Amino acid sequence: MTDNSSKQQLLSELKQLIVEECDVDVESHEIDDHERLIGEESRLDLDSLDALSISLEVKSRYGKHIDSGNETRMALASVDALADFILAG
Repeated sequence: MTDNSSKQQLLSELKQLIVEECDVDVESHEIDDHERLIGEESRLDLDSLDALSISLEVKSRYGKHIDSGNETRMALASVDALADFILAG
């Protein structure tokens, strides 16, 4: 599997994770890779509890711990940013 197809698979998994964990009213395929996940600009209306749920699930599934503070904001900026964070090793 190429790096690009690995990332595409991860993006798809993360979108599904967000739909399941955060109970958003959209289908996973409707979430854009680069749209803002959390904050006022987010159409998904995710909050800090959603961020915590995503962080805990990422740790459980992928073994990547997202620290609090700036790292969390950067990693949870978008699905693409979260995928890059996980793939960074």
